[in-house]
Amino acid sequence: MIHNIHHLHCGTMCPVCGPLFGQSSLLAHVVCHCLLLETDQGLVLVDTGLGIQDYLHPKQRLGRITTHIGRIETNLELSAIAQVQKLGFKPSDVKHILVSHLDFDHAGGISDFPAATVHVLSSEYNATQNLKDFKNRARYKPQQFKQHRYWNFIEPLNGEAWFNLNRVQGFNLFQDEILLIPLPGHSAGHCGIAIRHKDGWLFFCGDAYYSHLELDGQHKLHTLNQLERVFAYDNVQRIQNLKNIQHLAQHENSIELICAHDPIELARYIAV
Repeated sequence: MIHNIHHLHCGTMCPVCGPLFGQSSLLAHVVCHCLLLETDQGLVLVDTGLGIQDYLHPKQRLGRITTHIGRIETNLELSAIAQVQKLGFKPSDVKHILVSHLDFDHAGGISDFPAATVHVLSSEYNATQNLKDFKNRARYKPQQFKQHRYWNFIEPLNGEAWFNLNRVQGFNLFQDEILLIPLPGHSAGHCGIAIRHKDGWLFFCGDAYYSHLELDGQHKLHTLNQLERVFAYDNVQRIQNLKNIQHLAQHENSIELICAHDPIELARYIAV
């Protein structure tokens, strides 16, 4: 059973050119929105943002180019481990980590929770092993998680329908209160995490979209669309899953949608 959902601000990046991210300012304001769930099986972290070592040694962990272009704000208080402790928990209370994907701004905090089991689609983890691909080298920083011991690799096979999408088969750890929903496109094994709460669902979509402005399907965010196209592993799949998410936003009132990087969405829950 899920007892509580905490929204965490686990990183801020301010790359040049806000319009690339659907924003009007010169510098974009890009956050790392993560979740901490209190459950009967311990704490569950949904994505991890940037970790302690990313803040302490950014060039060694992330590379000079990523550090320079991303303009990452150095603030250890924004690490997930610091926020877990601020909420009165111990890092060892985090028993499970669910990651939408393993891009550096989602996986950096894995190393701060060495006893937690990381649940990820096998197709996503396998993609991190192919660093000959330039796009993979830019997005994945295996030094963030290569020493981690506890993994649960989940085959990206469609199971039962979940609204107009499908859950993965074989992930039954939380008695259907937390579901993994494959959303490939942005990365090879990208997935969303659906969390049952109150009388509906909170659907964490990771990087399947970047801005709440995309959800109504009416905004013509051409520069943002081009950025998402550049980052995409498979742009056709990305666009199809974005359409599926837009349908949910427009027709399913029981689903509350959030993505990983929109400061407007995060500000609904906490001050940023």
